[in-house]
Amino acid sequence: MCTDNTLKRESSPAITYDKGFFDDQLDHGWLLRMLALRIDDKALLTLIMQWLKVRVQTLDGKFSKPAAGTPQGGVISPVLANIYLHYALDLWFEKKVKPRMRGRAMLIRYADDIVVAFQLKTDAERFYRVLPRRLNKFGLQLAPKITHLKRFSRFHPGRKRRFQFLGFEFYWSLDVNQRPRLRRRTAAKKQKDTMETLYHWIKAKRSERLREWLPILKRKLEGFQNYFGLPDNSRNLSRLYSYVLHSIHKWLNRRSQRKSYNWNSLKEMLGYFGLKPPQVYKRSILVDWY
Repeated sequence: MCTDNTLKRESSPAITYDKGFFDDQLDHGWLLRMLALRIDDKALLTLIMQWLKVRVQTLDGKFSKPAAGTPQGGVISPVLANIYLHYALDLWFEKKVKPRMRGRAMLIRYADDIVVAFQLKTDAERFYRVLPRRLNKFGLQLAPKITHLKRFSRFHPGRKRRFQFLGFEFYWSLDVNQRPRLRRRTAAKKQKDTMETLYHWIKAKRSERLREWLPILKRKLEGFQNYFGLPDNSRNLSRLYSYVLHSIHKWLNRRSQRKSYNWNSLKEMLGYFGLKPPQVYKRSILVDWY
């Protein structure tokens, strides 16, 4: 995301939005009207409504019928949520918002997480005022703690101006040739939560047989690497692997009064199970918007 040189003073503010609405924000009436635009089979629409109204048992054993939202964990819930936001937000932005903007604008959405970028500050401020009214029409609300209006521009590189999206932190910096580059790394909270989760998981598994839990740990690390394995993020990947290595060394050596592994024997054992330092496979992408 960037702006032209002539627009350096009003460069690319972004609004981030994130609020779960699967429980009580997705309006059933609006959803059925949206589905009816593409589905002529009334029996199928009736089946979907029955599925949305299925009784839910609470922790105290009581049953209730939801008036809004979709069942958590339902295989079709993400599909219905995407359909709902497609009509409530995506089409409205393309058909109504963008034609009224003085500069360029774009919306990136994944499920109920969105980032909206504007070339002009005035356009961003107008959209920021109108967006809550549009969402309220469909029973949706912005999450105020994580909804921000920010300046994000290649003309202002540095980590001071950054935003988080889908577990990544995005920011501009200069490369070795002093050209602006869009950088991506694991968001600090995501990195911390992952490290803490793996630490406690290793602690809980330390007394079990290694062949039972180390292959699982390997898959966990591979999953993190496959998602966050970008060239700009190699340092965070290495930090996570080093932290896991120290956690394994700590807890395996506390299983008895005598240490089980030194660093050489530990690395040899981990190599046997295929736990290797992370590698970056994906190429870095320069994102420019002209």
